[in-house]
Amino acid sequence: MVSEKDFPLKPYAGFLLVAPKLKIMYCPTTKVACSSIKMLLAKASGSFDQTRLDRLISPHMARSQTIHELGVSGLTKLIDMSATQVDEILNSPDWLRVYATRDPLARAYSAWENRIFSRAPGTPQRAIELCQDVIIDGKVNVTESFALFAKMLTEKTNEFMDDHHFLPQSHIVHPDKFNYNMVARVEQPDEMQRLVDEVNRRAGTSLSLERHNVGFGIKLDQVCDQHTANRLQAVYEMDYQTFGFATRAFPAAIDPLILTPTETAMLRGFRASIERLQSISFTARSLTGFRFGVRQIYKSIVRKISRGKKYNDPQNLFW
Repeated sequence: MVSEKDFPLKPYAGFLLVAPKLKIMYCPTTKVACSSIKMLLAKASGSFDQTRLDRLISPHMARSQTIHELGVSGLTKLIDMSATQVDEILNSPDWLRVYATRDPLARAYSAWENRIFSRAPGTPQRAIELCQDVIIDGKVNVTESFALFAKMLTEKTNEFMDDHHFLPQSHIVHPDKFNYNMVARVEQPDEMQRLVDEVNRRAGTSLSLERHNVGFGIKLDQVCDQHTANRLQAVYEMDYQTFGFATRAFPAAIDPLILTPTETAMLRGFRASIERLQSISFTARSLTGFRFGVRQIYKSIVRKISRGKKYNDPQNLFW
């Protein structure tokens, strides 16, 4: 692992991933096709380990989300490489250094839908508390709920920034600090295809970009008016400046999108299922850790009593 002395930019490089066989460095940004790109790189480099999927004790995690586990993708963190390797990766013309970007409002909406509206595991509890559903006659007003999120994100920004889904893209990518030589905007199919083509060229494959994390089917334009857009554009102003995004115009007022009683009940049931599965997952992890600890104590006692004779007995190694 490279030291900060040898790699002064290390504090900014925590997100950077490497596919050594392909000579590709990639900076994944949450809600910017990162699941799809990681899967592409993992499959192209031959490092995708599907056998690990069923061993991940995370029943609340979709199979597609397991690609974020390094043991599944087989990708490597840049900061885990040696100083010599880091220097080559960051400076050699043979290496592709790439990141993707997304319209800040579209990304903010996607983050809200996933983290707040869906109650995805790992969302800061304080963020959820600040962004409770706006209820009209027992039904969820999606438009006003999204507007409340924009208001809270503006007024209490720091409460959200522990979750990198809400971090500005510029705070993750740091294009001013790393020598990137490719940028792909997810709204531009030709740019995404250019990335896919380059990966396939390097790997000798013919893969395509798989789509993951499809949301509820509600579009940003259905729930965002100009006032809400102004708030979000102010929060992510640095992204607009850094990546040259154009601000979008929205209607001054829109008809509210309100879920039906059935849809509201389904949403609450979905959230409850996620919460139960997360609880089961945490319990399983705790029990696994507890049982592992008990096994180690047991094995230690057995070794001492048998003076090491049963140390190589498979029954005492795994049970």
